[in-house]
Amino acid sequence: MVRPAPSMRRPHLHLAYRAPKEKRLIAPYVAPQWVVHPRANLEQAKALGAELGIPLLAAQALVTRGVTDTESARLFLEPTLDQLHDPFLLKGLDLAVERIEGAIRNQEPVLIFGDYDVDGITSTYLLTSVLRSLGARAEYRIPHRTRDGYGLSIEAIDKAHAAGIKLVVTVDCGITAVEPVRRALDLGIDTVITDHHEPAAVLPEARAIVNPHQPGCTYPFKQLAGVGVTYKLVQALLRGGGTGPQATDYLDIVAIGTIADVVPLVGENRILARAGLARIAGTPRLGLRALIEVAGLSGREITSGHVAFVLAPRINAAGRMGNAEQGMHLLLSREADEARACAESLEEDNQRRREADEQVLIEASDLVTRELHWPDCSSILLWSDRWHPGVIGIVASRLVERYQRPTVLVAIQGERGRGSGRSLPGLDLNALLNQCSDLLDAHGGHAFAAGLTVRPDRLPALRERLEGLVREQLSADRFVPRLTIDAEARLGECNMPLIQCLERMSPHGLDNPEPVFAARGVTLENVTTVGGGKHLKVRLRDATGVAEAIGFGLAERATGVRAGSVVDVAFVPSRNEWRGETQVQLRLKDLRAQ
Repeated sequence: MVRPAPSMRRPHLHLAYRAPKEKRLIAPYVAPQWVVHPRANLEQAKALGAELGIPLLAAQALVTRGVTDTESARLFLEPTLDQLHDPFLLKGLDLAVERIEGAIRNQEPVLIFGDYDVDGITSTYLLTSVLRSLGARAEYRIPHRTRDGYGLSIEAIDKAHAAGIKLVVTVDCGITAVEPVRRALDLGIDTVITDHHEPAAVLPEARAIVNPHQPGCTYPFKQLAGVGVTYKLVQALLRGGGTGPQATDYLDIVAIGTIADVVPLVGENRILARAGLARIAGTPRLGLRALIEVAGLSGREITSGHVAFVLAPRINAAGRMGNAEQGMHLLLSREADEARACAESLEEDNQRRREADEQVLIEASDLVTRELHWPDCSSILLWSDRWHPGVIGIVASRLVERYQRPTVLVAIQGERGRGSGRSLPGLDLNALLNQCSDLLDAHGGHAFAAGLTVRPDRLPALRERLEGLVREQLSADRFVPRLTIDAEARLGECNMPLIQCLERMSPHGLDNPEPVFAARGVTLENVTTVGGGKHLKVRLRDATGVAEAIGFGLAERATGVRAGSVVDVAFVPSRNEWRGETQVQLRLKDLRAQ
């Protein structure tokens, strides 16, 4: 077989590897340990439910989220934009606004420099659109993941200087770009940094830095996504109001970036996400409407789940498999045909991404057993020169979910390895990498997710160091998956009024998960598998009522149970809409035979 010339091949896919069939083993299903939420308090819930006139189970879910008084509950159930903090409470925002407004007045060319993930793409689109609407000479650049790497670089500054740029504004990046910002200063370019990542000990010498995590910033909410920080800047730039664009016009974009970045969906993040989700279905953006259509969501209410698992992966696919600026082209589309073409291109990229995901998952799972001898390991660090760097973060997340170990995967390209890691609750991955900094060329991120660059010859030492650090911090029982139960329930309580109240607690995500309830000693009236044998469908009965339930991906839990069995079930009450009818359906999280 003649191989195509390198220039004719699709870059970096590396899909040829196939692990031996007998070794294509992902960890067996490990039943989670059911844990009653530590904040559960039945008496508090009874009082709160009576005051609000809501179902007791809903009140119990509020209490476990730390919402225990009537006023807090009303604000939580009906969040409004009035609850957002004044953007000028952010340290450096006044200086950023002053410099940007000066550039607009003087018609200085401005470059918005973003990141190649959804948070970065939406941040770049948001600021580019607003600055152009204000008359700025604004251009943008999003680096190519494999060719340029993450963040602002000296090369990017040199190109900006060659293009006559006088001001660079970073979004969702820049807080660690000490050398590039110094280079910009030497060339007479001002920089304004907006970011939400943890800063290093030394900050860049920027004209202004807007980051709630920087020293001396007293902004009340520290957990904004990059697009949330950008939105605060936009609020300030558009504070005059008038007949022009309003900051709220862009909340659909803010919601997508916020949800996609897996920041805690509490406080301002939840307010922004909820307000934005309400606007997505009616968005005026042709590209976003085309993406919704191509993804099969037309005519449906868009939820945080749709954003996280349907829309965001498609926007992300361009940056993962090629050029993230395709996502910008989609959002900036002015013609319906152009928007449709961009959406279909992203759909193709997403399909290629899924194929690459699956292949890396197969190979990495094989290595977890062969090299790390799971379950004896406390951490997972794996590397390969066959892996596409654009998908290793996704695969790391799947490995954490399956193996319950903090995971870092590294894609090696020549003399450089690019890694992406994900962690477990209670284990700060960024802090761990700080303790490995002598082995790394660069790193940064959050407690749950981080990236790094490393020389391949240092990977064995990094694996050993990481394993030792995790063993020091986590006991063996932390590797058992936990399922947190908000309250005990009876099937008769799971009705539409309860579901309607629980829906007011959305959008759900990190730190605001869907409420999970447990019903014990219920009888299985019917048991079957659907979806090609992947999903479990059951009919449940107890003394208070009957309920239909489905467990996605839980078919293996049907082993040993049959009609007539008595079981305990953990579930999320939800609505099932089919052919114009709405019914209560329990979404199973786990099932245990008694």
